[in-house]
Amino acid sequence: MGDYIRARSPEHKQERMAAIMQAADELFAGRPYHQITMGTIAEHLGWSRSNLYKYAATQEEIFLELHAQKNRAWLEDLSANLEDAPLSSAEFARIWAETTGRHAAFLRYQGILVSIIESNVTLERLTAFKRGFTDMVKPVAVVLSRQCGIEEPAALDLYLRLLYQAPGLWDHFHFSETTKQAMRAAGIPETQGTFEAAYADFVRLCIEGAAR
Repeated sequence: MGDYIRARSPEHKQERMAAIMQAADELFAGRPYHQITMGTIAEHLGWSRSNLYKYAATQEEIFLELHAQKNRAWLEDLSANLEDAPLSSAEFARIWAETTGRHAAFLRYQGILVSIIESNVTLERLTAFKRGFTDMVKPVAVVLSRQCGIEEPAALDLYLRLLYQAPGLWDHFHFSETTKQAMRAAGIPETQGTFEAAYADFVRLCIEGAAR
């Protein structure tokens, strides 16, 4: 990515952080989290580790920013595609599931958020992240509130249920090739169906239950 030049202005610092996030995202797209370190990120950038540490203390800080970025993209997509709510529960669930399926990268970040990403950041940084999450989710909570005829606090609880189910269900339908081979060798039947269909069933059950 070129020779490192220290950022002197807020704009340049933002550019450096964007480059760092892009490098980490590219690495995570091709390898598991445990194979990514500050050293591998710096190497991918063509920087020294000491230069990388000027912008982030840990790789989890970088991944927290990436999670927020991808979460925002998913939420904006949901809001745009569900702006006509209330819809039939089946149609709402289908759109929610298909939209979520287009954000598979976000689901990978969400799957390690609590157990890994949030485990090695400062309280100050994590508090800011949680505040940002609350602001981001409000438009989707409004959509769920309108769809189900419930108050926004209940809609937020519903949103969290829908969110937490998605990463595990995605993994259930998208095994690595090694896992597929192990399942075949163990005599375990291959997974049938698609993430979108299974997740739509779950979303429909949840929104119908919330609307009662």
